Amino acid sequence: MLNKSVKTALAAAILATGAALSATNSANAGTNFHLHVGGGHAGVYVGGPHYGAPRYAPPRRHYQGQRHRACGPKRALHKAWRMGLNRPYVARVNQNRIVVRGFNYGHNAKVVFKRGSRHCRVLKTRGI
Repeated sequence: MLNKSVKTALAAAILATGAALSATNSANAGTNFHLHVGGGHAGVYVGGPHYGAPRYAPPRRHYQGQRHRACGPKRALHKAWRMGLNRPYVARVNQNRIVVRGFNYGHNAKVVFKRGSRHCRVLKTRGI
């Protein structure tokens, strides 16, 4: 059991901490701040939409990220779509090139990418 003066000091410290936290977090929209004293328990809860229940995330050592940077059919397809090709599809893949075909303003279009290059270098275009 804590005596009354220790409880009072603890409550004052919690209130001071709560006031400091509320002053620093007042700019964050949607942040919840709760101060609970009584019932034998005292505590400060700072929460909000981004403080929710922990989500499962694999350990960082298993995170692959942007590990495969070489140009492959999927990256070439995405780049052709970003270039403005409508309904793009991979027409041909060989050791050196990836050919992506699609439509641009209703006409046939084609983009040839260098396979294995870091940023899917464009070798040739037609109809774009």
